[in-house]
Amino acid sequence: MHKIFYVLALALVFSACKTDKTKSTTIDEHSAEYALDYEGVYKGTYPCADCSGIQVALTLNPDKTFVYETVYMDKKDGRFVYKGNYTVKENTLTIQQNDKPKYFLVGESALTFMGDSLKPNTGELADFYLLKKQRAFDYQGQYETFNEDKGGYTQTLSIQPKANAYDIVFSASKVKNRENCHFTGVGQVKNDTLWVNISNEKDKEVLMYIAPSHDNIGVEVFTPNFDERFYMMRYCGGGSSLAGKYIKNSITANSIGVFNNQNTIAEVLHTLPNVQIEKKAGKGEFAEDVYDDYEVFNHNSKSLFTVTPEKQGDVHQKINRVKINSPFFKTAK
Repeated sequence: MHKIFYVLALALVFSACKTDKTKSTTIDEHSAEYALDYEGVYKGTYPCADCSGIQVALTLNPDKTFVYETVYMDKKDGRFVYKGNYTVKENTLTIQQNDKPKYFLVGESALTFMGDSLKPNTGELADFYLLKKQRAFDYQGQYETFNEDKGGYTQTLSIQPKANAYDIVFSASKVKNRENCHFTGVGQVKNDTLWVNISNEKDKEVLMYIAPSHDNIGVEVFTPNFDERFYMMRYCGGGSSLAGKYIKNSITANSIGVFNNQNTIAEVLHTLPNVQIEKKAGKGEFAEDVYDDYEVFNHNSKSLFTVTPEKQGDVHQKINRVKINSPFFKTAK
């Protein structure tokens, strides 16, 4: 493997493709309960006055129950989970948080958090109160813990399909000339989560999960039983663990990370929390060359890459160009 270093003027050009025009669907706002398939998982990142953001995940189950999880980033003990029953009346979804109602405007593949006035925020932070419905995650690929320093310590994860399961391989940088982590196993998908038995004891099962990260650019690895987290350290040295966040960071002729040249800009926008993507005016070789650039960041505001459609003003176009902004992304030899 070799890294793409900061020759940022060099763009990775995706294979040419035709613009994919998609008609928008008009939804009757007074029949949301019947017209929309609103069951599923919704994610977003709310603004936060004294932290870097509030990661939100709302799961709506077919039996009218919900799970509402909020994580105050960079805060100790900042995770809170609320459960109960939800209702949908016309275009408003209601849940209870500490016996207080929380309201959401039901839209197509999205929920918008509303205040007590039952009106969406219309200020400059309005887009950050949008929760986007999650789609099936493509696990296949190569992942790595984020580190932009040349020669810095990293852990890698390979997930490859095998029949009705996945081969799982963890490895890590060498420490004292020895690979610091190594684990191989088989993962099974259940409810869009990969489950792997990491027990090295006979007749004992210890499950580790691999699940899409909050921003969908990688996966998070941990054990559902907190007391069993130490099993993930058995395959590493120096106090390290298999646990952590891994980002899909491979570059090919027609893909980067979780995106490829068949994805539209609209799909990119739907995949990421709004706080992690920024639209900018891009310039070409000539003064009249102006583009819609969409710069993608990780959850710590580190710029990763920029995707651009062929023409301005249409998010339903496929990705036409990619600019690499971080040496973290790698291409095969």
